[in-house]
Amino acid sequence: MKIKKILNNNAVLVGKNGKDFIWIGTGLGFQMKPGLEADESKIEKIFVLKEKTSYQRFEKLIASIPIKYFSLTDDIIQLAKDRLDYEVSEMLYISLTDHLFNLMKLYRQGISLHNRLSWEIKKSYPKEFEIGKQALRLIEEKLNVRLEDEEAGNIAMHLINAQINENGNQKFDARTIAKKIRDIIVIIRLSNKLTINEDSLAYDRFITHLRFFFQRLDAEDQSKPNPLLTYVKEQYHQAFQTMKLVEEYLESALNDDEQLYLTLHIQKLIEND
Repeated sequence: MKIKKILNNNAVLVGKNGKDFIWIGTGLGFQMKPGLEADESKIEKIFVLKEKTSYQRFEKLIASIPIKYFSLTDDIIQLAKDRLDYEVSEMLYISLTDHLFNLMKLYRQGISLHNRLSWEIKKSYPKEFEIGKQALRLIEEKLNVRLEDEEAGNIAMHLINAQINENGNQKFDARTIAKKIRDIIVIIRLSNKLTINEDSLAYDRFITHLRFFFQRLDAEDQSKPNPLLTYVKEQYHQAFQTMKLVEEYLESALNDDEQLYLTLHIQKLIEND
């Protein structure tokens, strides 16, 4: 393919049949000019960015960050694509590459990025956290740097935040969701004087419920009154009152179905105490 633009000594923009590609490889752009044929034997990674904003940011980033970080990011994203059941935004290439580069810069200065929500992310998003741990192994292999498992939570957050829905929009902020889940668990524990078993099936189910609950929270409410809620309210009065505390914390009026299922999950945690 012919070169359309030299991005730096190791990256070029090429095009064919109306499609643009960013090729990365050692020396790809060295002493080359637009219009010349790019040397395909030097290709290490190929990026296809459909969004103009993504390409513009990628171009700026590639001018200041060594290509090894782009290569590492691509390896991590490929891991994610193989193991996750949702698509991720193109912006992940930019955000994760920038994070890894700055992480290593701080590491060399003896500074660690602590993630106080790492445990909550591990419990709430186990698949993403496991990919984060695999990413740490890639970092050790490619950069010869061993990082603490806490960093897996930071990488997981980038994956979660890059999740897009069927309309192509990013869904939610992982840090905010993880904090809300942690706060809700504290509310349940304190209001019921519980010692919650975080290894229990009831806890895992509750966390899973909360993850999808937050995705539905801002959706348009088309539900109908649920008569079962009256029965549950009477049968599990303490769990219902705890649910109302959670509702107050969220500053959101929950519909009957959400109140019902949230109460039932809280009841299961109470019974498992």
